[in-house]
Amino acid sequence: MNNVSTRAQIITRRTYCRPTNADGTTFETWEQVIDRVIRHQRWLWERALTHKTMPDMPLHDVTEDMHEWVRLNEVQEGELEQLRDLMLERKVAVSGRTFWLGGTDIGKLIEASQFNCAALNIETVYDFVDAFWLLLNGAGVGFRPVAGTLTGFNKPIKNLKIIRSKGATAKGRECNLEEWDSDTKTWCISVGDSAVAWAKFIGKLLAGKHNAETLILDFSEIRKAGLRLKNYGWISQGDKGLASASEKIFRILNSKSDSLLTATDILDIGNLLGTILSTRRSAQIAIYNYEDPEWAEFTNFKNGMFENDNSHRTQSNNSLYFRSRPKKLVLTKLFEQIMAGGGEPGIINGETMSKRSPWASLTNPCGEILLPASGGFCCLTTINLSKFDNNIAEILAAAKLITRANYRQTVVDFRDGILQEKWHLNNEHLHLCGVSMMGVVESTLQPYDYSRLERIITASGYAMAEELDKPHPKQLTTLKPEGTISKCYDSTEGMHKPLGKYIFNNVAFSVHDPLVDTLKKANYRVFTHPYDPSAMLATLPIKYDRVSFDVVEGKAVNYESALEQLDRYKMLMQYYAHQNVSCTISYDPSEASDIVDWIYHNWDNYVAVSFLIRNDPSKTAKDLGYPYLPQEVVTKEDYDEYVKQLLPIDLTAVTVDDSVQESDCASGACPIR
Repeated sequence: MNNVSTRAQIITRRTYCRPTNADGTTFETWEQVIDRVIRHQRWLWERALTHKTMPDMPLHDVTEDMHEWVRLNEVQEGELEQLRDLMLERKVAVSGRTFWLGGTDIGKLIEASQFNCAALNIETVYDFVDAFWLLLNGAGVGFRPVAGTLTGFNKPIKNLKIIRSKGATAKGRECNLEEWDSDTKTWCISVGDSAVAWAKFIGKLLAGKHNAETLILDFSEIRKAGLRLKNYGWISQGDKGLASASEKIFRILNSKSDSLLTATDILDIGNLLGTILSTRRSAQIAIYNYEDPEWAEFTNFKNGMFENDNSHRTQSNNSLYFRSRPKKLVLTKLFEQIMAGGGEPGIINGETMSKRSPWASLTNPCGEILLPASGGFCCLTTINLSKFDNNIAEILAAAKLITRANYRQTVVDFRDGILQEKWHLNNEHLHLCGVSMMGVVESTLQPYDYSRLERIITASGYAMAEELDKPHPKQLTTLKPEGTISKCYDSTEGMHKPLGKYIFNNVAFSVHDPLVDTLKKANYRVFTHPYDPSAMLATLPIKYDRVSFDVVEGKAVNYESALEQLDRYKMLMQYYAHQNVSCTISYDPSEASDIVDWIYHNWDNYVAVSFLIRNDPSKTAKDLGYPYLPQEVVTKEDYDEYVKQLLPIDLTAVTVDDSVQESDCASGACPIR
């Protein structure tokens, strides 16, 4: 990892390096991660070529033994070697899901686990099962709650009994068991210890219409929290989240006995499902149509949530979907609500969305992918512009390779026994790719360069599809927030400009993480998390040499206006992105009217962005009244003095705890790998 920052090494180890032993005490190197990803790419490619020779066979029935009939030739193997070199040099990246699960048995068996983004309308029990299954597999899920089909219990159930986990250290029974005793009017669901069982459990709970007096939810088979899961490689969450969410879902279904669930009820249940796993694996966006029956209630969904035991409502970003441009007065009032409500509701332009992607009326949680309401996926890749020294020829060559890899990632089979077949059929038609970029503000690329890049990506995706005799990808380019991966790649996030040139990034670790002591011994500043006694904060320095800043009181800081950010968004929408550019526009309240005017007059180039009132980046945590800031801008002198006293760290000798926390988006809205 030459010339890679300590922060990048730590975040890489935490996020993408799988444990190599059962105890989780040794981990892959970056080289081993890339080797595993290349093996997965080879498997995808050879399987697709084999399937080309027998197209009537379901793709998931094409076994690796059959690949013997079709092996990659010298040119194709050479392409994979070039891709390997680019990833080793951190110039391009596959999806975070593939960095984590690519090449594993579970990644080949459950192919939805390879996808960052998914979306659907939730209006049936089957849709809820799909949504929960995707969350359990690490996908961010966008959804629209649709009332009219889902109902509560037949009649109120008087008694709920929850049997908690026995705390076993070994895997319990995998499948669910359900019993109905008509004599005692007792309905019992015993939940299995597997992702499949959990997803199906939610279906059983929502579909059950027994005239029960007592409901027993038995979680005793679920293993205890803190254990490393053998297949996924994640840390087990135990039954705590599932038990808590199930109790609240029970209350909703009981309160709406013999009645339809409202859109708000469906939204609550969706959010509760998002609380069951750690937030790094559960991101959501909820979208509701402006002027549909519950739109006003939807925009106030989070009001008073902490006082009313509704903290689960923090789980999704909530956005209004407009079928046509609203009047400026409507936008003005909504923006007043956005300023008062911490950035919500978001404003989604369905009119422009449908022009760009006629099948789409939803997005993924970060908003960069335009997805169908009937169920759609997108797989993402990235080009790190900061690593190419503005050499457009090298950027275009890298874009060709990562686009071809991106398309191969879409040649999958989603018929996994859980998802409805519509997911597979939609993917077979759309083959949505998402070639993104990081380091935009570090590059000198001009609109024409972005246009060339878009054309190369389109041509490369089409060529790969034709080589495999598959449909052309319907969309290929996008810009995602690039939160975590940019930290691993020592780049700026997506199209965002950093807060300043010299930054102290305070990253949270479990108090039990052995890396905490290692950082202390290397003279890093380590202190107790002021909001979480179970966590420690370590100050990791980072600087941005290729970005211009204003200098205020000795600090190089970012005072970019909201309109400057919006104009960069517009340029990328016009010259590069087929889908959307996900970004968080930081603004001062005095800019509100200018922002509303910009949205109104640029409606045809706008799909969706997030808005966040910015703190003055030149101020310290103390100045702003906070005990600490996740990122604090410092002077060059303070930065140099801190860095000078730091000692090298050998991460190969340290176990990095999976609970290290790091925001994945500039807005903190998309916390998944």
